[in-house]
Amino acid sequence: MFENGRTHIDDAECKRRPSTSINSEIIANVNEYILVNRRITIDEISSELDIFHGNVHKSIVDHLQFHKACARWVSRLFTEEHKGKCFESALAFLQCYQNEGNEILASIVIGDDT
Repeated sequence: MFENGRTHIDDAECKRRPSTSINSEIIANVNEYILVNRRITIDEISSELDIFHGNVHKSIVDHLQFHKACARWVSRLFTEEHKGKCFESALAFLQCYQNEGNEILASIVIGDDT
């Protein structure tokens, strides 16, 4: 750049299209869709409003300052019966561990709800 005789570091004026793709009307429409349905996707808003995916994303994140929150499954509340069964199982594993030591750990299969 400076090899070509440029002497300043400021951006030169260029003939680009002005950024009119995101305006207050579009932001208001996107906000309205989100407030009606909090689970709506960017693709759904994009197709409904007939605007680009990137512009919808920019409106949501930069202008409306929303962010995605991921729902996570949590265990249901245990009844007294379930709590008793969990306690019995834990006590049985503890007794096996005391009797057999670390060898019992290799035979236990665990998993989660996912």
